[in-house]
Amino acid sequence: MKEVVSMWKNTRMIILVALSAAIYAAVLIPFKGGIVLIPGITEVRPANVFPVIFGLMFGPAGAWGAAIGNTIGDMFGGTLGWGSLFGFFGNFYLGFVAYKMWGALGLVPADDVSQTVNSWRKVAAYVIITIVAAAACAIIIAWYLDLTGIVPFAMLGIMITVNNAIAELILGPPLLLLLYPRIKKWGLIWTDIMDKEDVSRGFAKNIGALLMIVGAIGGLVVGLGISTGLYGQQLFQFGVGDTAQVGVWLGVLPFLALIVIASFMLSGQEQFVEEAD
Repeated sequence: MKEVVSMWKNTRMIILVALSAAIYAAVLIPFKGGIVLIPGITEVRPANVFPVIFGLMFGPAGAWGAAIGNTIGDMFGGTLGWGSLFGFFGNFYLGFVAYKMWGALGLVPADDVSQTVNSWRKVAAYVIITIVAAAACAIIIAWYLDLTGIVPFAMLGIMITVNNAIAELILGPPLLLLLYPRIKKWGLIWTDIMDKEDVSRGFAKNIGALLMIVGAIGGLVVGLGISTGLYGQQLFQFGVGDTAQVGVWLGVLPFLALIVIASFMLSGQEQFVEEAD
């Protein structure tokens, strides 16, 4: 995760953080009063397409931009609250998972590491990354809000995952194909800006990718299983008992730990190979 910190010494990366945050917030805010899924918490969010494609193109700047942009959207959209705290971390991971896993799945060909969907293998990588990022964001936010007793995990976990994934899967590929050539021409792809030495080397990246998948998808499945079955929590009902909450907290926590561990294992350096040559 070295580049998450080291990027702040690069002026162009800081500008990309501001640009990503501004675009994300600008599209989030008008929809705050649209189709509300959970009052004060979330709504239908077409803007969720941006964190993944910004993460791919802008790397850690896209991740920070998603986190900051979501917070700004909450502030000016009237939904700023306790959920915004972990909303920051959840949205950060939408962009973070995207660029970290891009070269770690074995699907992106070594002779073309460009962060766009110009082949079927890259489309497959994009789909997997999108689902994993959506689930990671969901369990981070849903676990916290269940912990605070605001919204049950079962309700929020599935809503955030689906809300994220739909926008990213439908709108993401055409937007990426449209934007990438222009962003590349302007020299604003993150691997064209940052030095390879400022990016974490990681270790056992393939295992790291597997742990990220297990942490995100496994945490969502286990959390939903516990909250809707084992302890009797209702999927579309507010208010959960103490036993249900404890079950979700303890059941999902190991998967959150896997996500954090995978974050340190994954590298972004393989995306520099062709550019450096």
